[in-house]
Amino acid sequence: MRTLLYTITLLFFWMMTGPSLLAQQKINLKQAIQMALDNNPGIKAKQSQIKQAQAKNKQVKSSFLPQVGILSKYLYTNNLPNFYPLLGKDIPVMDAGGQTGEHVTLHPMAPYPDLSGDVLTMDLNAVYPIYTGHKRENALKLTEQLQKAYAKNMDDSKALLSYKVKQAYYNYLMINAVIKVYEDVLKQLNDHLAMARAAYKEGLRSEFDVISFESKIEEFKAKIIDMKGKREVVATAFSKLIGLPDGQTAEFTGNINDFFRQEQAGNVAIDQLYNGNHKLAFLSDMQQVLHYKKAMQKAAKLPVVFAFGNYHIYHGKDFPPFNQTWRNGYAVGLGLKIKLFDGNNSRYQMDEITAKQEELENYKAGLKLKLDIAYRKTLETINSLLAQKQAHEKHLKVAEKAYEIAKTAYKNGVITNVQLNGAHLQLSKIQVQILKIEKDILTQKAYLKYLAGQIF
Repeated sequence: MRTLLYTITLLFFWMMTGPSLLAQQKINLKQAIQMALDNNPGIKAKQSQIKQAQAKNKQVKSSFLPQVGILSKYLYTNNLPNFYPLLGKDIPVMDAGGQTGEHVTLHPMAPYPDLSGDVLTMDLNAVYPIYTGHKRENALKLTEQLQKAYAKNMDDSKALLSYKVKQAYYNYLMINAVIKVYEDVLKQLNDHLAMARAAYKEGLRSEFDVISFESKIEEFKAKIIDMKGKREVVATAFSKLIGLPDGQTAEFTGNINDFFRQEQAGNVAIDQLYNGNHKLAFLSDMQQVLHYKKAMQKAAKLPVVFAFGNYHIYHGKDFPPFNQTWRNGYAVGLGLKIKLFDGNNSRYQMDEITAKQEELENYKAGLKLKLDIAYRKTLETINSLLAQKQAHEKHLKVAEKAYEIAKTAYKNGVITNVQLNGAHLQLSKIQVQILKIEKDILTQKAYLKYLAGQIF
């Protein structure tokens, strides 16, 4: 009884705390990307494309095996002896003196009246193509190349999804960092309020200073609430992006400054874009698919040599004098099939494939041009943001120094609360601007990695 009660208590405790513990899991960037890749419906659709190509590959492989089939017929006829009519033979009419000069036509089945009956035929046929002009071999290579093309298409979708995850992740971390800045400002404002109250009691400051700081504190409390609301919206959207189950939330770990320091060294080179871009690789693979398709089309004009075998069974009324009701036998041999003229259809199909290859080549040239423009534009944006960050860091040092001076001056009654607040707010404003710049730089570098085909 005691054991049962203990078990029920544990079960109740797990039901109350288990889901909440699960919902509070911590997720880093790499885990978030992997979860998105595992759960995204678009990626699963691309995987289905690869499965289709694999199925086509198996279909082609089956053509290397003999094709076996049965053809059977059952019928009822009312003219069975004439079912396979034979030519008659003219016979001279004789009398005592010899031939009379007249003839009658006799048929082998003439003595037998027309009969009705049923007939059953059955043929077992086996055909194996010995030579197809390498059509099957090229079809096999085509399906293998198609799998590679679809895999590159899926990799491009994965890289794009990874880029979106990074965008959301950096945005979440930036909002987190801004909240910490605002919380630090709130802490400093509370310190200012304490100073103002102490000075007011000593008659050194007016009640206006106290009210002013209290107003600023409420203002920053509202800002923090607003930013936390934005963080909640971003976290909810992010949870959907990575496929987190409904009812579960997660804490996304990391620090925007740490990520910035990690990504600070080096940039993606333009050659990495050309060599790693999955869209370019997909177009190249599709060109190769068309190459094998053209080879298959050429093979369609070549002779096809095949071996065949047949085993047949026949049941029905036979022709006199062969009055057996069952017959069977077999046949084996070689066959040759040659397509002599198809109305130039194959020629026009070849022209269509060639035009498609040219189209893909033009797409590749256009994509390379777009990659080059995007690469240069992104680098310019990164360099501009870095210059802005460098300038803001200098402003930050000045603002920090100005704030320290302002605090001392306020304590000594030299400046007003408005001036102290101005120095303090300028410091927090620069800190937030630096965080946004770092987030933008990280996003731009993530975009370059996407163009270069990098997923993690």
